[in-house]
Amino acid sequence: MPTLIKHIISIFCLGLLFVFGAYPAYTQQIDTLTEDTLRKEKKSFLKKVLFGIKSSFGKDTTGRKESITELNTRYLLPHEGKIIRTVSINQLGFEKSIGQQEGNLLYFGTRILNATHMKTRKQTIERNIFLKEGSKFNPYLAADNERYLRTIRFIQDSRITVKPLHDGSDSVDIIVFTKDIFSYAPSIGGLGPNRQRIGLTHLNVAGTGQQLSFDLLHDAKRSPEWGISAGYAYNNIAGSFINAMFSAGKITRNIYDRREDEESFLLDIEMPLVSLYRRIAGGLTLGMGNSLNRYPNSYGGDFYRYKYGVADLWAGYNSGAVQFLNGNALPVKRFFALRVFNYHFFETPYQIEKSKYDQRFNSRQGILGSLTLFRQYYYKTKYIYGFGITEDVPAGYNVSITAGWYKQLDLSRPYLGMDAYRYIVSSKRDILGLFLRTGMFFRKNSIEDLGISFGASYYSRILNIGNTKMRQYFRMSYSTILNRLALDPLRINNSFGLRNFNSDLASGTSRLSLRSETFLFTEQKYFGFHIGPFGVADLSWLHKDTFSTDSAGLFFSIGGGLRVRNENLAFGTFELRGVMLPRKLPGDNRFKISLAINLQFRYNSSYVSKPDIVELNNDITRDIY
Repeated sequence: MPTLIKHIISIFCLGLLFVFGAYPAYTQQIDTLTEDTLRKEKKSFLKKVLFGIKSSFGKDTTGRKESITELNTRYLLPHEGKIIRTVSINQLGFEKSIGQQEGNLLYFGTRILNATHMKTRKQTIERNIFLKEGSKFNPYLAADNERYLRTIRFIQDSRITVKPLHDGSDSVDIIVFTKDIFSYAPSIGGLGPNRQRIGLTHLNVAGTGQQLSFDLLHDAKRSPEWGISAGYAYNNIAGSFINAMFSAGKITRNIYDRREDEESFLLDIEMPLVSLYRRIAGGLTLGMGNSLNRYPNSYGGDFYRYKYGVADLWAGYNSGAVQFLNGNALPVKRFFALRVFNYHFFETPYQIEKSKYDQRFNSRQGILGSLTLFRQYYYKTKYIYGFGITEDVPAGYNVSITAGWYKQLDLSRPYLGMDAYRYIVSSKRDILGLFLRTGMFFRKNSIEDLGISFGASYYSRILNIGNTKMRQYFRMSYSTILNRLALDPLRINNSFGLRNFNSDLASGTSRLSLRSETFLFTEQKYFGFHIGPFGVADLSWLHKDTFSTDSAGLFFSIGGGLRVRNENLAFGTFELRGVMLPRKLPGDNRFKISLAINLQFRYNSSYVSKPDIVELNNDITRDIY
């Protein structure tokens, strides 16, 4: 016991090391945005087609030379305190890029997109703008607003610029530039001879910020062979910054082996902390799900029958929201949150022993409170997952201490945990992230399920190799569980393990993982699509425990692939990846080819998350690079 106490004190002291000052900002001047009149050319239909095909190949020269990483308040600070006279909105078409200095990317493809796409209504954008006419201009609020606009699914990019009236004037005009993503987003989950899954999502119905989605599955092994699901979402209801989402269907992937045989519905209402100046954040999740034996000839007697319900409510208050920010100094924010939740299984699979602890199939209830201290700001950069589009990376720190009561199955225990993150953008524009997660439970004067995870991730600065840009990515993480009782063992089929490793048979109480990825971004484009090759290598080591069989030890993979992206479309980045796994487990393959859709650099853009126990097998909150 004394050794454990010393260990706990050491962990919390290590967390405090994450809380230190920020690196100075070093940036270049913001792009000047202007609207050019589109040149109309008189051409026959055949000439237009030939011109479109010709224009669709070659190098993209519209602003892609700009590869800077800059503090997002850099060119807003000189106007601090001035009175906002007007706030206007300027929506760019698909032929323009945010920050584009000259020329238009106007060819056959962008003409079609402009002709078939309905732009977001100005009222929809206006309700997502924090800045108000007649108020004093706050550069931090404006930077938050610009970044928040980029997190909205139907907006590709945004920029807020300040236009002084004349020298010495105390008033300014604000121009909000936005560029939409093409609102129709088809999806493909398989197109084999016996199985097909397709879907279509409209991200911005009639430009109102509402979203409709529909998925259709046909599988010859399934009974019935056909299944559907549908969803609806609304961004920022009535300017309240409350988002709502509802989904229902009969082809949800189950929680056992991910087959599409769960019937479910889900209602999710959230109010994220979209800005340093917002006071309230919270969310409500209600849902139900039950598995149906839709693959009787595949499962046989191994079908896992279950039925569950979810009720999850949380709310938080940002006590530093009204503090005045002087100059470049951002005061430490304090966010208090409380969460009550109940994940209840009405029926559990007979294959799971009634007394066996398994976080997938155990009922869980809890009351958790947290205090989050954060001093966080953002840099704008490019070429992480996108091919020249603006991407936001945080700098500063975020430390959250969580305590409360947690019950899993019949095990009721007090809980204490901490999450600490430190983000650094160096003067040479290397991007570094450090993280520490730890949590523990108390019972009968002892400490149980003491989980620890720490590590670092690194994106190199943009390296220019001729006309090609390159980034190098590294990540190291170490996790361990002491006195494990009810937490799931550590696995490597997740973001802390090996990419494309699917088996859950590899498990242990300690895990060390290393990852390296090299990304190349070329200027060549084909019908608006940019292609970039990459190489990857992963290595994970698992320490065998009493719960493990021989599925521990060293695992690694090596491979590469291509990333493809058209910035005007809603897919994000396509990734075709092929890897070799020299060591495989039963049910897995040695060679893997996978296709991922909608890869985006999406850090937790709401600054804070709901209170939760330590997560060692995934990065659900997206707090790690």
